[in-house]
Amino acid sequence: MSDNVNLKEQIKKLVKLKEIDNQIYDMQSKKETFPERIKEMDNSLESKTTGLEDAEGDLKQIKIKKNEKENDLRDKEEQINKHQSQLYLIKNNKEYTALQQEIDSLKADASLLEEEVIVFFDEIEEACKNKEKEKAVLSEEKAAVEAEKNAIREEEKKLLRDLDSLKSERKENISSIDEKLLQLYEKILNNRGRTALAIIDDESCGACYMNLRPQIINDAKLKKDIVLCENCGRMLYVED
Repeated sequence: MSDNVNLKEQIKKLVKLKEIDNQIYDMQSKKETFPERIKEMDNSLESKTTGLEDAEGDLKQIKIKKNEKENDLRDKEEQINKHQSQLYLIKNNKEYTALQQEIDSLKADASLLEEEVIVFFDEIEEACKNKEKEKAVLSEEKAAVEAEKNAIREEEKKLLRDLDSLKSERKENISSIDEKLLQLYEKILNNRGRTALAIIDDESCGACYMNLRPQIINDAKLKKDIVLCENCGRMLYVED
């Protein structure tokens, strides 16, 4: 730092720079959350497709079972038709009676199968309604998620505009700060992240909250030299 630099004025400029950098840091941190927020919404939406997939799966299984029963029914009907055509060829009463009993048994089985097929038609109708319901729910969820994602994108656009504005303001501010002082500030900022400057608050560092020695506090008040916190290494200052 040059000998003719007014440290008191320089610290005021650094405090202003600190305020800008704090905002930049917070905005950049927020910006980094946007992709994760969108990813979480996509994951949440993906998990909500389970209801529709289950409904589609149930409908498919019911249709498969209905088709199996219909195939069984056709087999029974074919057997009945075959046996009925055989009745006219039988001249033995005993064989005729036995075959007629077999036909009656097949008809009874066919009747039960018809009832089961009818039940499956009812189940298919209900499963179709459930599928459409789940489809509507998913459609609403997709619309809600898309609206929220658009809101996040708009929020991100605004944040980027504000960031650009702050960076321009920062550039203007650093132009009047002593070069060596600025280098020290930037070095601390890179190491510490959000802020390189800490106010002395009730005899403690306002950043790391470590108690400060009286000599450190007095030196900071004098504003003749830059004073660093012995714990976190940030520049210390006191309000006028």
